[in-house]
Amino acid sequence: MSRSRTPAPLPDDLPDAMRVLLTELRDLRRASGHDLRSLERRTHASRSSWSRWLGGETFLPRTAVTALAQLCGGDRHRLEALWDVADQARTAAASGTPDTAPAPDGAPDAPDGEPDALGATGPAEPTAEETPSAPEVPEPRRRRVPQAVLIAAAVGCVLVSGGAGVLLGTTLRTNAQETPDGPTHASAARATHAAVRTIYRHEVVERAKSWHPHAPGRVPYDQASSYQGYRADGSGYASMALALPAPGPNSAALLTSYCDRVPPARLGPGDLVVNATGGPETREVMIFERWTNPARTAYWAYQQRRGYGTDHLERGAALIRDGRHVACHPRNLRDDPVG
Repeated sequence: MSRSRTPAPLPDDLPDAMRVLLTELRDLRRASGHDLRSLERRTHASRSSWSRWLGGETFLPRTAVTALAQLCGGDRHRLEALWDVADQARTAAASGTPDTAPAPDGAPDAPDGEPDALGATGPAEPTAEETPSAPEVPEPRRRRVPQAVLIAAAVGCVLVSGGAGVLLGTTLRTNAQETPDGPTHASAARATHAAVRTIYRHEVVERAKSWHPHAPGRVPYDQASSYQGYRADGSGYASMALALPAPGPNSAALLTSYCDRVPPARLGPGDLVVNATGGPETREVMIFERWTNPARTAYWAYQQRRGYGTDHLERGAALIRDGRHVACHPRNLRDDPVG
């Protein structure tokens, strides 16, 4: 069983796409009770490799994601889709071509008796095979997927450096991916190629009000339905307010493909607070409106809230410091004109 030692935090410079993936994998491992030695025995990859992969030191192979999902009872399809996003972001950043960059795994093993990146201690006994296989059903040899297919299956794409503004990502257009029950499959994925228009802060707030928050005419929360062409869930509501392509990217794609992280103190009207980790019952997206006081201990936000619908409510600022909720600035959002 897993030890209760608190895992080491992920590196600060880890890309958002990889942070979302690794947070889910680490939570899955802890919830299943498997420690690193158990992963070593059950997946045929060494404890030190799992430590580097899950600690964000080296990029983990896709087969590691598959093996961990099957061993720990996770959602294999969702996790593999998140891996595709992270891999595409990594390779595009390195070379501009998603299919050419190698997957590094060359960091030295953790010294005997010292805590590894996940907090476990003890001697490492690496095996000859560093790439894990699935614990019960062997993973078939992966064929190179054409770039167009990968884009259609991925959750988002990468922001191109320079002054290009917003580069559209892809959206897994499937209600099942954000639904609380049943397996998730990217069966309705497609790439969105329409341009994202610039929008001002006051416009985002006005659009958020159009779903009648905290009023009898509010839009009911329903991940399986839509309103005005957008999913009637948290990420769909935020996508509508920001005028992103309908039906809207899910929370992971919204964070990794349409937004940039900002310090909480820089949040302004129309910015987002996103938790893209965990299961469907924990993921959420809030549209920031304003701080409630000069000390910034709480803020007003618009949110499509589970079990209620569109709401205008007060949230505590401590939420942004819980390690899961991320303050972010949409790339198509601009400050209101002065004068």
